[in-house]
Amino acid sequence: MPENIEGVDEPPLFFTCHPLARQFPIAWRDIRFRRSATRTFEGDLLYHCPICEKGFDHTNIDFLQGDHIWPYALFGETSWVNYQLICGSCNSRKRDFLEAAVRNILGEGHFRKRVCEYLRSAADAGRLSRTEMVTLLLVRDDIGQEG
Repeated sequence: MPENIEGVDEPPLFFTCHPLARQFPIAWRDIRFRRSATRTFEGDLLYHCPICEKGFDHTNIDFLQGDHIWPYALFGETSWVNYQLICGSCNSRKRDFLEAAVRNILGEGHFRKRVCEYLRSAADAGRLSRTEMVTLLLVRDDIGQEG
């Protein structure tokens, strides 16, 4: 592995990904592994899951999975900066989990209000059709502001 970490967090040049794609490019797994692994005394590369710290050599790379740091289900984009390589066990436990402090802040209503303001302006500008779901969200937000 390189002695300095310059370039570790630069996105891969030849393996791009659309930010709305559900899955990360499979090539990113090997790139993250090689950029972040450390060498053992025997000279082998060893990657440590950032959550549980368990080590994986390249023969076990199939046990590692690309994960959205900010969950995709909660509008996290599929990008290199939102990508982490974690073991399958940690990925199963993590799911769409956000820390309690983040969930509490998002649950205060300010986040929902900002999202509804954005949806309303997008609908008013014609960038978003007023589907049943959008209408329900906006009506629900209007009722919440009255009470």
